[in-house]
Amino acid sequence: MNIEVRVAENKELKNWNALIEASPYGTIFHTLDWLRIAEKHTNSRLYLLIGVKGEEVIGLFPIFYKRKGVFKMVFSPPPKTGIPYMGPVLLGYEKLKQEKKESLIMDFFTGVDNFIHDNFKPHYIYFKHPPGLIDCRPFMGLGYQVNPVYSYLLDISVGLPKLESDFSIQARKNIKKAEKDGISFELGSKEELEIIYEMLYNRYEEQEMRMSISKGYLLDVFDKFFHDNLWIFVIRHRDEIVSGGVKLCYKDRVIDWMGQPKTWIRTANDFLHWSVIKWGLEHKYHYYEILGAWTRFRSQFKSKFNPSLEIYFETKKTTAIGVVAEKLYTKLREYL
Repeated sequence: MNIEVRVAENKELKNWNALIEASPYGTIFHTLDWLRIAEKHTNSRLYLLIGVKGEEVIGLFPIFYKRKGVFKMVFSPPPKTGIPYMGPVLLGYEKLKQEKKESLIMDFFTGVDNFIHDNFKPHYIYFKHPPGLIDCRPFMGLGYQVNPVYSYLLDISVGLPKLESDFSIQARKNIKKAEKDGISFELGSKEELEIIYEMLYNRYEEQEMRMSISKGYLLDVFDKFFHDNLWIFVIRHRDEIVSGGVKLCYKDRVIDWMGQPKTWIRTANDFLHWSVIKWGLEHKYHYYEILGAWTRFRSQFKSKFNPSLEIYFETKKTTAIGVVAEKLYTKLREYL
C-alpha cells in the first residue's frame, strides 16, 4: 500500500487533535495537550508518528522514548501516567473492505516498527492499544507478544430505571442506604482534587505501595482539561469528604479515571458511581467506562453495576537485554 511513516510536521500537528476527534479509536489520551504533559512528567521524549499514503493521513501513533542507563525503551503509553491505553489511531479504516483493512494495518504497523528499530534500537517496547482496535496480528507477525486487557463499559443511554434494575441487589441496597444516611454528592475543584489525591496516597502507603502518579502531573492535567474534559466528583458525609473521583469526558463517554479510595463508609463508592452515572446521563453522554477489570478484587466491586466487558490489547517486544531490564527496572515492573 506504500505507506510512509515519519514524525508529524508542523502543518500536520495543527490538525492532530481534529484527526484524533474524527477517528473512532482516538481518545483524550491521544490529544496533544495530554501527550505533552505526559512527556514533561516522565523524563521521556515524545515522537508523534503519522502514516501517510500520498497526501492522505491514514494513521497516528504517539510513542515515548526513554533511556535508563544502558536500557533503551519505547512506550505508548508511558509508565507512571495512569493512562490506560494509547497506541495507534486509524483514519478511514472502518470504511474499508477487509482485504484493504488488513493491507493498511500491516503496512502501517510494519512502518512504525521499522521507525522504532531504525531510530532507537530499543531493548523493550510496550504498547496498549485503544478499545475497538482488536486486530493485532501484524504485531504478532513482527515478533510482539500480544495479551488481552479487560475493562468495563456501561451503556447509560438506556435510562436510570433500566440501569438501576440491572444493578446487583447489594448495589441497590447500598445506594438507598447512602441516601438514607444523608451522604451527598457535589462537583469539586482543585482543592477537592488535592484532598482526593492525599486520600489515595495515604491508602497506597497503608498497603506499603507507591502512588505511581505524581501530584504535579495530576495538577497539570487538571489545569489543562478542567471543565471541558475533566470533572471532580466528591462524596460527603456530614460535611466531611469521604470519597471522590476524577472523571474524564471525551466524545460520547465518561471515563472513571481515578479515585474511589477505600473509605470507612462502605456505601460511599457505590453512591459515587451512581451519582456519576446520573450526571453523565443528564449531560447527554452515552457510555460510562469503568477502567480495570483484570483482578477478582476489582471486578467483584465494579461488576455490580452490570456493565459489559470491554477488551483491548497490549503488545510487547523485548530483546534478551530487555528481559533483564524488565526484571531489574523496579518502577517499570510495578507499572506492568
